[in-house]
Amino acid sequence: MGRSSTTRRGPLPDPTVRADDPNLTRFAGVLPFVRFCEAIDLPHMLSFIPAPVGRTRVHAPGRVLFAFLVAAVVGTDRLAHLDWFDGDAIMLKFLRLASWPVRQVFSRALAGVPDGGVKGLQNINTEMGLRSIVGATDAVLDFDSTAIVCYGQQEQAEFGYCGKGRNRRRHYPLVCSVAGSRAVVHASYRGGEGIDEDESIAFFKESVERVRARTPGVVLRLRADAGFWSRKTCTWLLDQKLPFAFSLPLHPGVKLLAWQAEFRPVDQLDRVPAEDGEDQEDDDEGLEVAEISGAALGMDDRLRAIVIRRRLHDSKAPPAGKKVEQDPDHRYQVIITSLDWDPVDVWRFYNDRGDAERVFKTAKQALALGNLVSQDFRANEVAFHLRLIAYNTDILFQQAAVAAAVAANCPVTPMGLKARQSRLYGLAGRLLREHDLWVLRLPASKQVAALWSFYAAKPVPVG
Repeated sequence: MGRSSTTRRGPLPDPTVRADDPNLTRFAGVLPFVRFCEAIDLPHMLSFIPAPVGRTRVHAPGRVLFAFLVAAVVGTDRLAHLDWFDGDAIMLKFLRLASWPVRQVFSRALAGVPDGGVKGLQNINTEMGLRSIVGATDAVLDFDSTAIVCYGQQEQAEFGYCGKGRNRRRHYPLVCSVAGSRAVVHASYRGGEGIDEDESIAFFKESVERVRARTPGVVLRLRADAGFWSRKTCTWLLDQKLPFAFSLPLHPGVKLLAWQAEFRPVDQLDRVPAEDGEDQEDDDEGLEVAEISGAALGMDDRLRAIVIRRRLHDSKAPPAGKKVEQDPDHRYQVIITSLDWDPVDVWRFYNDRGDAERVFKTAKQALALGNLVSQDFRANEVAFHLRLIAYNTDILFQQAAVAAAVAANCPVTPMGLKARQSRLYGLAGRLLREHDLWVLRLPASKQVAALWSFYAAKPVPVG
């Protein structure tokens, strides 16, 4: 008779630990994502990004870039943390690496990408982003910027406002995303200097050209915050006949006109109902709307300003908007637009832009977009674009899993990337060879089986 179980009584066992099993993996759940990347030919596209280095290399630079991308999806924050993948069965075999690269190899691969390679990464991002809206006849482009704080002596870092009132060195990239899928269609990594109107127009122009070149006939509308607004930008948008809605900077003259405007309350019928059909909680009680003509603002007659006024109920938790000295009981927001819609529809359209912050929220929390990898500007630039490609690829991966589940009439259980990193990608497993088949063995769990059946392109036997 064997010894009794120690789960209920008796001393805890003291097992002998052997960290020598080459078949174990800490990242079994990343296998479906890697197989999806192979299916859309992403590793092949990345192989054309680095500069040729001859035949003396041990690791193909394109494969090193792909390994960095996969590590970002798993949740690796810094280059120093990449050492944890050394010897992992899944990472080595399915990333097609003879051995795991050391940190210096990753640094050289990132810093060695030429200017043409950066353009190639931007093109991959555009291709991946537009795949998420295939067949769409119209699209909304949201423009935003973010500050990546530098804590060392990184190249081209400049002092600037980085949130919470701190004045720190930063890089200040620009990002254009498409509404709906929130995929990135264009991005530009830049130093920490401020953005002037000429650079804004150039970024708008390139973003629009990229989308139109790959989706002919698509109708575009643009949204951006007040940091992108200028009269020169307005003239360019009107000349290009691009409908837009921008937040207008509240200069003293604009504040005075906004205060003097004739407001009307926004009825409950004008609000968007909750998705579950129940009454939506009124977070904007006392919301009022008004309209100012472009001529009154000294601008083109084709423009008009939509003024949103929210009543201040709690001074410690003020609503969105700016304070106007003549009316301390309200907070004001002004949207400048060329759209001829009802003012409430314009307000609702611009408010949807707030979802664009999900790009930075997800990318910074799950993909370490806000972490710099080197003091070299090019290495940080390439890492930034690779993380955005990982973000776009994950969106396509999620869409493919949902489509496959719907087609097979199976339960749809989507999960955000941050939650997926710990519950799926970080699964321990054992990769074995059985009767000429590769078999990946996972923990016995109903939740793991459900996640795997939803996200995996094939059953557990992967040979």
